[in-house]
Amino acid sequence: AAILGMYTLMSNKQYYDAICSGNICNTEGINSVVQPDRYRPVPDEPPNPTDVAETLQRLQDNDPALLNVNLNNIKDIPVPTLEAICEAIKTNTHVRSLSLVATRSNDLVANAVAAMLEQNQSLQSLNLESNFITSVGMLRVLAAVGHCRTLSELRVDNQSQRLGDSVEMAMAAMLEQCPAVLRFGYTFTLQGPRARAAAALTRNNELRECPQGP
Repeated sequence: AAILGMYTLMSNKQYYDAICSGNICNTEGINSVVQPDRYRPVPDEPPNPTDVAETLQRLQDNDPALLNVNLNNIKDIPVPTLEAICEAIKTNTHVRSLSLVATRSNDLVANAVAAMLEQNQSLQSLNLESNFITSVGMLRVLAAVGHCRTLSELRVDNQSQRLGDSVEMAMAAMLEQCPAVLRFGYTFTLQGPRARAAAALTRNNELRECPQGP
């Protein structure tokens, strides 16, 4: 379930136990299943203490101590600032994860994310969940994933509107064409793309486990 992005069936502890150690620990109850086509507000969490301006400056300076950028639930970040963050990560060689959950990111941000993926070669995890990205912006992001060969995790579930059948087909095709992607967070509504995505992720993970030849 963790590999397939079916995290609505798991508690947070189960999910992180699974992706960090490969072992699912059934020490907590299973979360209730939520309808996939319905936009779900992110549960209330403590305020994110990240200083956005400082983070942007550190990204532009290629600060080696800044490995993870977490802007989750900061809803007042201007779109130009989010675009500037993506622009800075283009050439950043240290950041390993970028999380923009519930930042009101739209297609303008999605375009900036895509441009970032086309150039960056160090990012490993990208989370765009619970935003306002439409099918147009999502297709742009999916088309850029293959350029960032280090990206192993992409999470895009819970956008404000249904992304549509063509996007789900594009998601499956992306996973088939990008063996580096090992975890993908999205609740499919179509059986065909869901099956293709599951098969592709299984193959990608098996390929990673195979020992490299001489």
